[in-house]
Amino acid sequence: MASPFEVLLTVESESIEKAAGLPILDDVKQSWTGIGFRIGDSMLIASMDEVAEILHMPVYTQIPGVRSWMVGLANVRGNLLPLLDLKGFVTGQDVSSRKDSRVLVAKHENGLTGLIVDEILGLKHFYLEEQTFEIPSLSDNLRPYIKMAFKNADQYWPVFSFAKLIQQERFLQIAI
Repeated sequence: MASPFEVLLTVESESIEKAAGLPILDDVKQSWTGIGFRIGDSMLIASMDEVAEILHMPVYTQIPGVRSWMVGLANVRGNLLPLLDLKGFVTGQDVSSRKDSRVLVAKHENGLTGLIVDEILGLKHFYLEEQTFEIPSLSDNLRPYIKMAFKNADQYWPVFSFAKLIQQERFLQIAI
């Protein structure tokens, strides 16, 4: 009688002999994935590399003497997270309902920043061949933060760069 180990070796060798080979992919397309979000009427995407997490609007403390788009500070799992109204910063109009808004937590070399957006549109997947640098009908307020776009089914998805936003001098000047 064969030992349990010998039985397993026999099953393994038979499985390998009878296994069908994997199909060969002739054309592998490179893909790009981002997080879709909306500020105002603009639907944008952000690179997954720049987003740490997505939150419901946390409880926050307002800070006196700061610009209107600097909403406050939130304690998120023991870490202080500055909360900024992205729409308010870019367009000058506050998010319509902060209670229903979402927070994209942007990661950068100085830490994390919570950017309040009107809506999260979920993960968006594109092929690199859909990338374009032609971006029609985009607000002039948004253009400085857009580095490229993806075009899918006649719809343009501009890629919003949190890195460009956070490097702006105006973004760093929150005091009134």
